Amino acid sequence: TTINITMDPDTDVPDERGGGRLEYENDSSGSRNGSVELQPLVLPSPPLPLTPPRRGGDAPEDVVFLRSTSEPRGSNNNVAHAKTSADAVERVASMLSNEGIVNWIQRMLVLGRQGAAAVSDRVDHLQGASQPLGDPSLSSSAAVTSAPDDAVEDTKRKKMILLLMSTLFVALLGATLSKHSAMEVEMEVEAGEQTDAFHKHTPNAKDKDKKSNVHLINLEGYLPKDTVNVYDYMLPGTEDAEPLSAAKGRPYYPILNHFQRRNPNSPYAQTWGYFDFEDPNKKWDGKMRPQPNFAGAPNRDVKNDDFPKDAWQRDADYMGLFLAQAKLLVNRTIEAVYGEYGVGIPSDGSITLTEEQMVNREQFAPFVLKEKVADAAEGSWSTKQSFDGIARRVIHHIMTGDTFKLVLGGHSAAAGHGAGFNQSFIIEAGHVLEPVFAHLGVEFRAYNFAQGGVGTVQQALAGMDLRNKDADWILWDSRMTERPAYLIDFFYRQAIISGNRSPVLQSDTGQVNLNGFHDTAGASIAHHGLGWVPVTMTDEQVKDVPWAAQWLQCGRGATTDCKAHEYTAGCWVEREDFTPAVHQNPVAGGAAAWHPGNRIHKRKGRMIALVILRALEYALEKWDTLAAENGGKFPVPEEEWHVTDYYENIREKTKTLGGCFENNWRIGQARHLEEIHTAENHTEVDDHRQLQDDFWPPRICNLPLQGRTLWGPRNNPMETSLLSIMRKNAMGDIDPGISATSAYMKGPCYNPPDRPAPWTEPDYPEPFAPLVGGSRRLDANGKEELSQEEEPHLLRRVEVDADNERVVGKSDRELSFVDQYEIPVSQNMRGALENYENAATLKGTAAVDEDGKIIDNDAIVPGYGLQVGWGKEGICDGSSHSWCGKTCASDCFMSGAQDNRGKVCFDGLSGWAVFDIRDVKHGFIGARMEPWHGNEETPITAGWTEVNNGGMGNYKKSGRERELHEKYQQRHAEEGTERMRREIEEDILNENDDQRRLGGGQSCGMKGDYTFEWAINGTKTTWNQAEFCNHFTRLNYNIDVIKFMDDESKTGNFELAMRMTNVGRDNVMCISHLYWA
Repeated sequence: TTINITMDPDTDVPDERGGGRLEYENDSSGSRNGSVELQPLVLPSPPLPLTPPRRGGDAPEDVVFLRSTSEPRGSNNNVAHAKTSADAVERVASMLSNEGIVNWIQRMLVLGRQGAAAVSDRVDHLQGASQPLGDPSLSSSAAVTSAPDDAVEDTKRKKMILLLMSTLFVALLGATLSKHSAMEVEMEVEAGEQTDAFHKHTPNAKDKDKKSNVHLINLEGYLPKDTVNVYDYMLPGTEDAEPLSAAKGRPYYPILNHFQRRNPNSPYAQTWGYFDFEDPNKKWDGKMRPQPNFAGAPNRDVKNDDFPKDAWQRDADYMGLFLAQAKLLVNRTIEAVYGEYGVGIPSDGSITLTEEQMVNREQFAPFVLKEKVADAAEGSWSTKQSFDGIARRVIHHIMTGDTFKLVLGGHSAAAGHGAGFNQSFIIEAGHVLEPVFAHLGVEFRAYNFAQGGVGTVQQALAGMDLRNKDADWILWDSRMTERPAYLIDFFYRQAIISGNRSPVLQSDTGQVNLNGFHDTAGASIAHHGLGWVPVTMTDEQVKDVPWAAQWLQCGRGATTDCKAHEYTAGCWVEREDFTPAVHQNPVAGGAAAWHPGNRIHKRKGRMIALVILRALEYALEKWDTLAAENGGKFPVPEEEWHVTDYYENIREKTKTLGGCFENNWRIGQARHLEEIHTAENHTEVDDHRQLQDDFWPPRICNLPLQGRTLWGPRNNPMETSLLSIMRKNAMGDIDPGISATSAYMKGPCYNPPDRPAPWTEPDYPEPFAPLVGGSRRLDANGKEELSQEEEPHLLRRVEVDADNERVVGKSDRELSFVDQYEIPVSQNMRGALENYENAATLKGTAAVDEDGKIIDNDAIVPGYGLQVGWGKEGICDGSSHSWCGKTCASDCFMSGAQDNRGKVCFDGLSGWAVFDIRDVKHGFIGARMEPWHGNEETPITAGWTEVNNGGMGNYKKSGRERELHEKYQQRHAEEGTERMRREIEEDILNENDDQRRLGGGQSCGMKGDYTFEWAINGTKTTWNQAEFCNHFTRLNYNIDVIKFMDDESKTGNFELAMRMTNVGRDNVMCISHLYWA
């Protein structure tokens, strides 16, 4: 329903006829049309000041806005300033329509106060229009009239009361008829290209400096005093790692409350509004309210009685104000996304959309909330069952201050190759959502775990260890590298079974069938589609196209080339504190025909964000409804927001679904030497052969799998690395080659954050959703609070010498948290350290002497010749807060690419690699192996002629000899990283090859025969090359695996050891992933 009020544009009062007309019109699906005549309302002089309502105050306090609702977003193209008490009735009426029946009772007091003021203004004017309002000379006796005049005035009073009642009726009618949100937008509009459906808003030059009357609150008690680290795991031996290295992590200020990030004086806040919220109880002004012990309950599901009396979750006044502001926050963020493409409406009414633009607005991001999955829908959609489940999750996370994690698995296109990692679509969605959730007291993170040249199965075999066990929402996008439906099913199935939270499952293609997860298991699902975008026709016309849509889609007959403008992500933005020693490329590398550019990624990311925002909008409305049904009391009943049973129910029902490897075939494709050349004619049945015991069992589909790897990006990179389960050697080292030059010990060449880039955000006043949703409040001193991307990271000055080597100096400024930068030793950290410290020493045993010399090479003790190929330097955790690959030799610092392939390698002189695998519950252990490497992958054994170099490895080297050896290892490590990069690029180029599954690691060895020996808890098994190849099983392209245990009766902790013999340095075996269940 649209409510239009005719106003004089010059005076902001009813039109020059002295009256107005309140009209309401339904959209194309409605049938009711009509109008209510408004009697002339005389403007009092001077006007009475209005006190705007504290709920839903989207505007600065000194301006009151009249809002009308239109189509999906609760806002239309007629927004007028209401500066008089007479206009307040219409203002409140439109607000009622905008916010719906749920909030009607909350508005009644405001309506009564302002409506009464309007009637009073009118009556007072009729009694003495010639007297200024408030003139002390005016009294009741001064307005004495004749009896007929009294009758006239009485009639007028009745008319005014009737007007008030009519306005109330219209508001209620509008709230009832028009309460259809963006999720119910009509999709019946005729499709077609539009070449002029954009609207550039150019405000006055004074707009940037415009200030409003801001509510300043005491933020001192709300701001976090200490930083926390991105992960709480420390690998023993890495205590001296450099800041911002993989081993050290990255500190940040956590989200603790609803008051940390507000600034209503930013230009975007003036146009779009801001999160104007403060604690209504002055007792708690600037103070954190008491909270229960969430950590003491599974999934933070505390009981309602556990909330202290003064907890904000119990306070109806607090919750009423908070929910009202939260709804407005979500509303304006959605509007900002629409605005980025020319069809959004800011809160201040500065943009008026034409009829054509309103049509385009409906086509921009159509969304349908379906009753059943099978119901037809175009564009984006979800189901009511799904949104109810998401509402439970959202209410829980806000009430308990839990985290919210959005996760993607995919191939190179999803990873952002060619577009830049921080411009990949899942990270773009995170840019929009993170500040919104921060206002709600929830720490949001988006993670892109896509890896070029492969699919997702190598991650899914580790359950959710590598993808984040606390994922709330997950997407798959690997259609070029994982075509079989059972691999897609496995990806989502393991997300539910192995994760902690039974995440929402989302897709964007018909290749993904999530019906069973929804209908049988009760999981929430969603689908994001695309819609209308402004088209580009000429190089001149594109200047008037919204920034986000420029060259995004060329129309028929266009004279410009959109493809030539697809990749605009650059490599560097100048900054005052650092100058690269290596020339930076003009654009990020990785462009390919199947790799979308950064504008396409942004558009897709916005569509994903809109689905989540609409789910968030639904959740906030439902929270309000649940409270109303609970007699207006908070918190709402536990059965509406507890999640433990909800997660477990979905998890258990998922195990009953079919579709994963058909539940009856062995998993894999034989890698026997004699079959390699005949596999070109493989059929679908070949992918499920049940011929060999070395194939992987189908039961792993429904087991909660675990794993460790050195491929990345991955969640919590140190804890999920192979190093975290490698047994330390007799000298106390997990990595015998550990030094300051190890990749995971090295910090970046410069410190975060990167500067804003012209390819990532537009100039003001172009709408930019992350800043609209992230408007921050000033602190008590009028200073803008630091955002997460502006946190003080400048720990040390980093310079580069003439040889392009890093030179680390002292801090160039004092930072309050430097002294706290050391990672706090959490319970998890202490546990990990104690496990290593309490391990039985190897020295002085039959295998190792008192000096640490290995005297029995057949004894299963960790060797001194293991080569750890870590991969990329830095924090490569898949998030936008990562700081990955910032080495001084980089020629594209801002590409942000994180996919990398590390491994632990050993040759015939390296000795044993020993892994401690804990908590095996289902008797399964397997690994991804690489037997095709040469000795370039084991520089640690260079110059050796004996196993373990005679028993001491390189530990006896000292002085100049040790220095030279470390430089040698460093050089070879850099060469290994370059080989890894080329390997990934070659695999990416093969992604579109129909026969690609035959490539990638099909060799079982490079130089003749070898002996591969492995042992479980000391029981040894020996294979020659042919036997190894007979057990080598292919699961997908470049995913070749060995099964070490498959016995459901075996449970507990196990030692897995492996080594090469009888080959010297000629043949090298590497392990990249280790899996168990």
